[in-house]
Amino acid sequence: MAIDVPDYVQSAARRGLEWHAEGKSGDGVTDKTLREAREMADGSVSEDKLRRMGPWFRRHEPDMDAPRNKPDNEDFPGAGAVAWALWGGPTSGDIMRTAEWAERKVEQLDREASANSNFRNIKMTIEEQLLEATAAISGVTAERDDLRATVEKLTVGAASELEALKVSVSEKDAKVAELVAALEVAAKEVEGLKQMVASLEASKVSASKEAAKIVASVGVAPVEISPADAKPTAEAVDHLATFMALPVGSKERNEYFAAHKHAIIKAAL
Repeated sequence: MAIDVPDYVQSAARRGLEWHAEGKSGDGVTDKTLREAREMADGSVSEDKLRRMGPWFRRHEPDMDAPRNKPDNEDFPGAGAVAWALWGGPTSGDIMRTAEWAERKVEQLDREASANSNFRNIKMTIEEQLLEATAAISGVTAERDDLRATVEKLTVGAASELEALKVSVSEKDAKVAELVAALEVAAKEVEGLKQMVASLEASKVSASKEAAKIVASVGVAPVEISPADAKPTAEAVDHLATFMALPVGSKERNEYFAAHKHAIIKAAL
């Protein structure tokens, strides 16, 4: 960055270049010093040169006490005075004027740099906050999308489960209906069985009464049936049925009863 120099710096640099051209600078002047002197003679200086000027003048200020570096000396300017001028320093009057200007200018540049740095920091901070806010928004958006997907999934899942429950309830209702119908059929069968048992019981009572009538008609007293008589015969003949089939009062019926009275009486009881 080129920095404008005051007129007295520009004049001092021109004077130093003239003295150098006259051969009064000695052997210690470098090409870099001469190049930078030409830039100051043209009215500007680099920031790097500016920052080096203050310290250089402070170090070489004692050199200006040498007799040849005094303007009223007949051997003036000495090599020290020429170098001083090439760095933009006045060789008479306030010789530290350029040094003080350079130091003030450096302080100004530092303040500006600091302010710019603070501004950049503030700007960066704002940008960082915006980035954080953007990231936060992205995070919230992602959470919203996840929540929406979860809700949709739950809704679809709940609908599927509800439909499955409806099907299950319908199947159970059908099963219950089948069981009810089966129970009704079983109840009817039980009722029929009850009626059959009642009919059998009635038949048994009628048979017993009929046997008692038969016994009374033939004048035979009831006898105790022995266990031997209780054993089933190999014929497995229904004597009661056979006896009942014979004509009442007939000789055959009386003879059949006499022959099989124990079996007939047992069957009738």
